[in-house]
Amino acid sequence: MNIRFYFQEINKSGQEELEKHLGGKKLDRLTRLLQHGNLALAKFVLNAKYHKHHNIFAVRLGLEVARKNFEAEELSQNLIEAFDLAFDRLINQLRKLESLKHK
Repeated sequence: MNIRFYFQEINKSGQEELEKHLGGKKLDRLTRLLQHGNLALAKFVLNAKYHKHHNIFAVRLGLEVARKNFEAEELSQNLIEAFDLAFDRLINQLRKLESLKHK
């Protein structure tokens, strides 16, 4: 799986914390769901941005697998919380697709 990170207005420690957070159980959870598709060709993109004016983090996740695109975006005052909410939304989209395949 190809993973790309894009950060805007986020300090180095926040970037490292988010990369570490994804690298643990979150990535395992994603790869388990993608075992049926072609995991080697999957593309995962994480965009994280801090909006100073509103004091809020915006996290946008994108996943392309088997010519299907999934996207999720969340806002929160905590970077990890925004990521977790967006990641859960992305996982739910994948599960819906899997349930439709098995019907």
